[in-house]
Amino acid sequence: MEKFITTEDGLNLWTEAFGNAAGFPVLLIMGAMNQGIFWPDDFCDDLAHAGFYVIRYDHRDTGKSATVDFQLHPYDLDVLAQDAMAVLRGYGIAQAAIVGLSMGGYIAQLLAIKYPDIVNKLVLISSTADQRPYMAATMGQDAGSFQLPRPERKVLDYIADTAASPPQTAEQIEENLIQGWAITYGGNRPFPRDELTRALRRAAQRAPAGAAPFHHAFAVAASPDRLEAVGHIRAPTLIIHGRYDALLPLAHGEYLAQHIPGAQLRVFEMGHSFMWSWSNEVLDAVSKFLGD
Repeated sequence: MEKFITTEDGLNLWTEAFGNAAGFPVLLIMGAMNQGIFWPDDFCDDLAHAGFYVIRYDHRDTGKSATVDFQLHPYDLDVLAQDAMAVLRGYGIAQAAIVGLSMGGYIAQLLAIKYPDIVNKLVLISSTADQRPYMAATMGQDAGSFQLPRPERKVLDYIADTAASPPQTAEQIEENLIQGWAITYGGNRPFPRDELTRALRRAAQRAPAGAAPFHHAFAVAASPDRLEAVGHIRAPTLIIHGRYDALLPLAHGEYLAQHIPGAQLRVFEMGHSFMWSWSNEVLDAVSKFLGD
């Protein structure tokens, strides 16, 4: 079921629900610049078949959701957290499990910190309590003074190469995106190029190419870390992190597990992205955790 909901500031957000509305709600929050459809359909269907009511959505400035004039109306992670709350309200949900990937995990942390009565359980995949090392390094700034590590060199080289020689045609843009996604994978499993290509083409059909998704980088950069704030999270929490995460190295997931009271840590032999290659393992871990 697809529907649009309205945010506090009047924007329309695309959402989609899977499963029986009587099941316990699970809100999936995607990472920066990516549409909600990058939560794979099979992943959502299988989670729904396990008895959960699963909702995914497009962040503002992605997919079928509204775009924003960022110069006139800048926003940060707190605003994106309010968008997530608007989705829950739009479905009449008073309590839910929250599953966040990467930036989606930053938003999920804020929900658990600010709305403890709403977040029943929390799952943070490939996320961190401090985005500053990543943001500083990818913006060409010194990232050596932070407690947690910056991205690996291959990530920074990809960003620099793309900036130096931006793709021009639709084909070049697609191939550049595929190269970027390939860098986010790790471990010994094959890179799911075919599945990713289909997802990228579907995403391109849903929204015109443009700079709007890059507003997420400004939103993240404008937001404070949560190094101390995560200590206030009281929801039962599962941390899933890849041993070979090149964007947010494993120390980021370990910090979350050490500083969120009672959190569990599951380390998989993957990189930053789990979709398709590691969907079954992540689905199994999430389903068991939410079902306990």
